[in-house]
Amino acid sequence: MIRNAWFYILLAFILASCSQSQEKKGLPVRSSDYLGQVLPSDRPLMFVGGIISTGMYERDVSITADGNEIYYSLFMDDWTTIIVARRINGTWFEPVVAEFARDTSRFFAEPSVSADGQRIMFLSAKPGWADQHIWMAERKPGGAWGKPVQLPSPINTRNEEFYPSLAKNGNLYFSRRDPETKSTSIFLSKWKNGSFSSPEPLPSPVNGKGVIYNAGIAPDESFLVACVAGRDSVQPENPSTYMLFFHNPDGSWSKGIDLVKTLRLPCDEAISISVSPDGTYIFYASDRRQVPYKNFAPKWTLTSFHQMRNLQGNGNADIFWFNFKKVMFRL
Repeated sequence: MIRNAWFYILLAFILASCSQSQEKKGLPVRSSDYLGQVLPSDRPLMFVGGIISTGMYERDVSITADGNEIYYSLFMDDWTTIIVARRINGTWFEPVVAEFARDTSRFFAEPSVSADGQRIMFLSAKPGWADQHIWMAERKPGGAWGKPVQLPSPINTRNEEFYPSLAKNGNLYFSRRDPETKSTSIFLSKWKNGSFSSPEPLPSPVNGKGVIYNAGIAPDESFLVACVAGRDSVQPENPSTYMLFFHNPDGSWSKGIDLVKTLRLPCDEAISISVSPDGTYIFYASDRRQVPYKNFAPKWTLTSFHQMRNLQGNGNADIFWFNFKKVMFRL
């Protein structure tokens, strides 16, 4: 019996070690920011192709200010969750499911990490996208995330709240949808004296004609980027587009600028958009197909279709990014 007990203890140790090594698998990339990617200029590039943009359905980027953690959403047929890629002691490790998003009885998406890296907010919902509300996790001593909790009123109500975006000063921007009318607006809740104020809808032209949703705020609140449908500037062939709104010194907002049209972004429908922690880069999702089926001729094998499922540009959403400061003069 003693021999068997030691055998099982040894076996448990080996399995635990294997599990840890799998979760901390070093990646063949440089230790620099953004997993060593070539930084984009005014032309959008795919974000970390083969590691983050993989041929699966990825969107919703949020990055810590020190650049050591990259969070994003992974959508699957029957589960949606939040993935994180971490750089530890200069080495990037294989992305894993974030600790607070491992409950398979709920969906998790749309992460937004605070400027100090001590809080992260995100959408959580029941399967089928019911009960959509904003949740939060806080850091524990040692750096791990604590148990996620749903934000109380006045952030969450009987309506649907989703797509949180935190400014550097702690102000929270988010989408709220009336489940009966299906109308969606962008709200702002200011962070004051350690708590959030009662949310107020942003004025026109941000909340105006058409439908606006999934908005990302610049760290200094100087501009807002969002998904917009039904505006006059939206191209007829596109059901929605990405729009930019500048925040004027007097507190008003500029008329929306169609980024897809102005910058000719490779995108057919707006899905999600966000801003890097220094305000330099904009990340957006696009499901435009770049791998046509005719590429499989003349073999037409099942193997080739399996290969396509692992290729970026296969019709699932990929993440792109571009240098916002490089295109300012064109906007």
